[in-house]
Amino acid sequence: MARLITALFAFLLALAPAASAQTFNAQEQAEIRAIVRDYLIRNPDVLREALDALQTRTDAERWQQIKSDPRDFSIGPADAPIVIVEFFDYRCGYCHAALEWIVDLTRTRRDVRIVLKELPILSAQSMEASRAAIASMPQGRYWAFHQALMAERSDLTPERIDALARRSGIDVTRMRRAMETPEVMALIQTNHGHALDIVPNPATPLFMINGEIVSGYNRPLLEQRLREATQAARDRR
Repeated sequence: MARLITALFAFLLALAPAASAQTFNAQEQAEIRAIVRDYLIRNPDVLREALDALQTRTDAERWQQIKSDPRDFSIGPADAPIVIVEFFDYRCGYCHAALEWIVDLTRTRRDVRIVLKELPILSAQSMEASRAAIASMPQGRYWAFHQALMAERSDLTPERIDALARRSGIDVTRMRRAMETPEVMALIQTNHGHALDIVPNPATPLFMINGEIVSGYNRPLLEQRLREATQAARDRR
């Protein structure tokens, strides 16, 4: 919020002079800045309304970026009215628990699209598994591999990751070669940046349902948010 206030205040103070830079000299621009500043101080509700509008626009732009990154794996209709994003870690027990709910949605809800965002924050094994999963995407076997990695309870050593990949129909040599490309780490870093934008200290799983945040695998709350999103989609028809 502090960043929003600073950005908005700077924008408002600069707006009039910037729009009229060819008309007003430096002294006149300073006077306009003073008028704008005085008006905002005397009318804080205007600033509050502007901040709310800026926050709404910022949230909408962020949600659009998060849900629409073509590098992420998604399953479900591209035009689904409900989009559920999950930031996850393969070594996260609560992410393991959430897998059944996610898989069930892919089977029963044709109005839902699931977007999976790799967020390996718990261990070196998490990072290795995420890099492997992302590297497998061009082979078209990500969904099977993802479920195998998420269901695994033993250590995700390189040997175990390779075995799960092979079982999922993945060319391991090709996957390992792709893991070394900069694009893999670039996607992980992008996802981490988005997670930090959403919450100061992100943990997994972190869900968003049509932009509404649900931290952790709180199934009753997730179901509630899903019902609300479903009703909102129906109201828009």
